[in-house]
Amino acid sequence: MTSDFREKQWKIATRLPFASEYFLKIKSGSKLKKSDLFPKEFGTYYLELGSGWGEVAVELAKAHPNTGFILMEKKADRIRKTFRDLSRNGIENVRLLSVNFNWFLEEIFKEETFDEILLNFPDPWPKKRHHKHRTLNPRFLDTVHILLRKGGKFHFATDYGPYARRGIRFFREDPRWTAKDREFSLSREGFPISYFEKEKREAGSRIYYLDRIKI
Repeated sequence: MTSDFREKQWKIATRLPFASEYFLKIKSGSKLKKSDLFPKEFGTYYLELGSGWGEVAVELAKAHPNTGFILMEKKADRIRKTFRDLSRNGIENVRLLSVNFNWFLEEIFKEETFDEILLNFPDPWPKKRHHKHRTLNPRFLDTVHILLRKGGKFHFATDYGPYARRGIRFFREDPRWTAKDREFSLSREGFPISYFEKEKREAGSRIYYLDRIKI
């Protein structure tokens, strides 16, 4: 990747679609640490990659006021909807980055910043020639491992069986992770359901949940 292309990515990533106190600002060459994320310190920190319309984060933030939630979402209409819901509910423990999280994570956050990281329903890229575009791969797990504290949790969900099986294989081959109970589950009890997940459930899709702990 050329330096000119990387510079263009950073310019896009640091450009805010509109003004809001919920936005976090980033700059090239300076990683965000916990004290940069919120005006106050929280007991735990949670990162959601691709937060969509924000319905999961809003419910989690209401239920866990001592956790700081960082969301990453690039679509402006989804961000606006999330901000309206945060404001309507008086939620102060959420901040958002208008950034494509596939571009760079290690360069944005300090090591071991988060206690939990969530990746719900990324594009499965089902065609074999497109598998290289999938988010969940060994290099991505390297990054997640760096950002999580020891004992931190990574949560992944997909409705595409081959993607789930590939993910299970990645974890089997990586000794830095352990499954708490089982390699995958077909349900996630006591957890908010996104609009996308609801649609998939109503359509009769089987959903696979992979939860791992950093050793």
